[in-house]
Amino acid sequence: MQPSLGSLAAGLVVLSLIFWPIERRWPVLLRPSRWRHELGTDVLYWFFSPLVTRAVTRLGVALAVILLVVASGARPTPDAIASFLGGRDTWIQAQPLPLQVVEVLLLGDLIGYWTHRLFHARRLWGFHAVHHSSNQLDWISSVRLHPVNGALSRIPRVVVMLVAGFSPTILAAYVPFLSFYGLLLHANVSWDFGPLRWVISSPRFHRWHHTSQAEGRDKNFAGLFPFIDAIFGTLYLPREAPRAFGVEGPPLPTGIFGQLVYPFR
Repeated sequence: MQPSLGSLAAGLVVLSLIFWPIERRWPVLLRPSRWRHELGTDVLYWFFSPLVTRAVTRLGVALAVILLVVASGARPTPDAIASFLGGRDTWIQAQPLPLQVVEVLLLGDLIGYWTHRLFHARRLWGFHAVHHSSNQLDWISSVRLHPVNGALSRIPRVVVMLVAGFSPTILAAYVPFLSFYGLLLHANVSWDFGPLRWVISSPRFHRWHHTSQAEGRDKNFAGLFPFIDAIFGTLYLPREAPRAFGVEGPPLPTGIFGQLVYPFR
């Protein structure tokens, strides 16, 4: 079910009342005003991404499931497709629900880590550069995401989870949880979660991923678990916070339309 404009507007108001006081109380970088440059672009993405990117993602997931059904030798009938969408009992669903939650979070973050790294490669960077184009990182800048980037990042995770047979209840809560946690990771706050900073991704951990400073380039790809970066040699988490953000080279367009067409030019 697609969200309505009214529900998106209400969500924007509620989350603004949560995150703006937090960023004002524990800021990493002080600003003369909360109304930063390009805020209007991010507000437009707030409405654009759920309506467009979610539709593209659902279409991509549906096509991928149909192809998997055909590849298995079955006809893409409603019953065969339903079996890939959780309409069957699996040994995974027989596990305790808390264990399934842990497995979904770990497997999803491992898949997300590698898709994220792929978007930092030359051929896909143009799409991901849109997300990195903000020079003033805060909670709402997290929604600045090209629909190709958003769809191709989510489709592999969702398809793998569906095919594996995880509980639909968990999957229904998984994407909203990631979306909210993504807002926190981009927030302009100084939090690093102390001794847990090596286990759970913090705003400081992710801000180093967005920095334009050379020492943080192509680091901290994981969305939830920094130890995945540690395993693959991409972890960078000093005590201090980064000070500069954005992309190297010529700046990207500042408007949403210019950013949407930027990767195709």
